Amino acid sequence: MAGMSLLRSAAASLVSRLQPVQRAVLGRSGLLRRAPPAAKVPVRYGSHGKRLFVITPSTYYDKRFLQLCKFYALLTAIPAGIAIALINIFIGPAELVEIPEGYVPDPYEYYQHPITRFLARNIYHDYQQSYEQEMCLIHVENEKRMLRLYENAARRSMRQNGDGPWYQFETLDKNLIDNSPKARPDE
Repeated sequence: MAGMSLLRSAAASLVSRLQPVQRAVLGRSGLLRRAPPAAKVPVRYGSHGKRLFVITPSTYYDKRFLQLCKFYALLTAIPAGIAIALINIFIGPAELVEIPEGYVPDPYEYYQHPITRFLARNIYHDYQQSYEQEMCLIHVENEKRMLRLYENAARRSMRQNGDGPWYQFETLDKNLIDNSPKARPDE
């Protein structure tokens, strides 16, 4: 049934593509003639065309994520922008002045901008402190290396001389153990 309707629609589209003379010749035979169309009833779709129910995935979580991103970005960006603007307006960059005799400036005082000075003073380490921390790590690793060398030398010496913790206690002979109480436990 479906095959016949498909064949009929294919034949009808073929006939509609033919020249008008050929269409008149083929159209006279009753093979390709369709049933008379039913009475047309006017249908109103409104001004926007036929309404279709299109199934689409939900965009709720996408919109919610974007709203939260915008909210938290503005929650941090607005106060930070206000603080940076106020610091630039009221404090401004540092100026060069003469250093008094005997004064040694701290490393953070070499930066010009007040925010950079604050970060260098409170968050980042200066070069001297970083250098000393790395020297401490190198010293600890060197001590571990020396202890491993001493331990290997001690083990080598114990193996060569035949003395070590496994030779300190002599094991007893099995024949010297008295098992008679175990033979009669009820007495």
